[in-house]
Amino acid sequence: MDPVRLAFAAKGEAPDAAKRLGPPLISFLLIVWLLKVVMVLTLGPATFPDTSLYLHLGREILDNPDWWRDGGWGTGFAPAPLLRPYGYPLLVAAAERLAGSQFALLLGVFQAGVSVATMGLFVWLADGLLKDRRLLAGATLLYALSGFALFDIALLTDSLYSSLFLTVLLLLGAQIQGRLAPGLGIASLLGLIWAMSLSLRDVGLFHTVLPLAGVIVAARRHRLGWGRTAMLGVGFLLPVALFVAAIVAWNLDRTGHAFFSITGAVNWLWPSVNMTDRGLADPFGCADLVCRTAQRHGIGKGMEGVDGLIEALWNDAHLDPLALGHLTFHHFLDTVVAHPRAFLLTVLGNVQFGHLADLVFNPLANINEFCRLHSALGERLVPGLRELFQGLRHGDLRMLPGLLLSLPLAGAALAGLIVFLIGPPLAARRRGGGDSTAAMLFFWAATILFVGSYSVVHLEMRHAMPIVPFILLVTAWAVESWSRPRFRS
Repeated sequence: MDPVRLAFAAKGEAPDAAKRLGPPLISFLLIVWLLKVVMVLTLGPATFPDTSLYLHLGREILDNPDWWRDGGWGTGFAPAPLLRPYGYPLLVAAAERLAGSQFALLLGVFQAGVSVATMGLFVWLADGLLKDRRLLAGATLLYALSGFALFDIALLTDSLYSSLFLTVLLLLGAQIQGRLAPGLGIASLLGLIWAMSLSLRDVGLFHTVLPLAGVIVAARRHRLGWGRTAMLGVGFLLPVALFVAAIVAWNLDRTGHAFFSITGAVNWLWPSVNMTDRGLADPFGCADLVCRTAQRHGIGKGMEGVDGLIEALWNDAHLDPLALGHLTFHHFLDTVVAHPRAFLLTVLGNVQFGHLADLVFNPLANINEFCRLHSALGERLVPGLRELFQGLRHGDLRMLPGLLLSLPLAGAALAGLIVFLIGPPLAARRRGGGDSTAAMLFFWAATILFVGSYSVVHLEMRHAMPIVPFILLVTAWAVESWSRPRFRS
């Protein structure tokens, strides 16, 4: 059954909510989408280092009829045809086929449209979870002004992956809340959407546990038996398993090796490089092949250090991508065992609490990042806090207005993140164990697990885009819990 009809059938207030939200919500979403379209048309899509790889693969699809047969095995530690999933290159190829040289504009407009539709789903769900209209409006506005403003018009997978990720978890949240009824059809549909997200970002396979947990929680909240719950879980997992099996079979055909992804070969080196950069320990003082190679060649910082080390391993040991992955994974495990305290501090540092708070709650920081990272602009609207403080120390009073604006916003953003981290358990105790509480605790736990799983290896702020709306929603819910008299959800 259609999810909207299911929503209307689940609770009597749903039609009233749709009637109340409909015109103003559609108007707001249309304005947001039109603003994004204007930015695409005037500034052009934003480009990043990974953009060239996606464009290259998209061009190969159009120009080379045998593109699907060549995996580039043996041409390097991370052959281009194997390094990224093909979902986005296929979209690039389709857009170029439809729009020719204007394909990038078409992609930006399309990504913005999908993202704004997902925002509408967020508002629909939040309307049933938040009674305070001001908090709902504030969370929606911050959502619109978050990092999505940039990445919705960037030639990267982040926008579409976030939209698919959010769609699955928001609909599961609606099931947990009782606004949608769990069923085999919708479970399979969510599994199909999740499989589509894996075609954009293969690391999402590790996060499949999050929607699977949501399927189970929703079924149990609806008092379904364990047999029916297991059937829904299988219904969700089946499309995902079929997609993974298809990719493994494809890789076997084009390389002679069965695997889903080779990105782990590079990513498992991040903790050691970060640990070294921060002076927390010497993870390259051991005697394994990774350490011996690092000692012989030396390593740089950040991405340069990771790429330099994996390339040195490739050149010296002549290991294929799978063998490199096994080697770097065992090095990662040995590093965790040998340096547990340094590893824990590295994980906490990877979270980058200040940057994460800004990404979610600080419109000025996001406008600054938009201006800095978009190639058509290239510099911040307002200097960063570090530059502002340095300018003041050197007597530049022109930095004072920017500091007076930026510092309170950064402090408020950090306070918002703290409320998100510690508020939900307290709010749950105050509200009681109703359906809304269960949905919010699901979003809270999923967000912490999502950020934590990335931080174990390496977290860039664009990776955190899928959980921005959940942090906003859960924080608003926690604030509402303490701003209203005690009640049960």
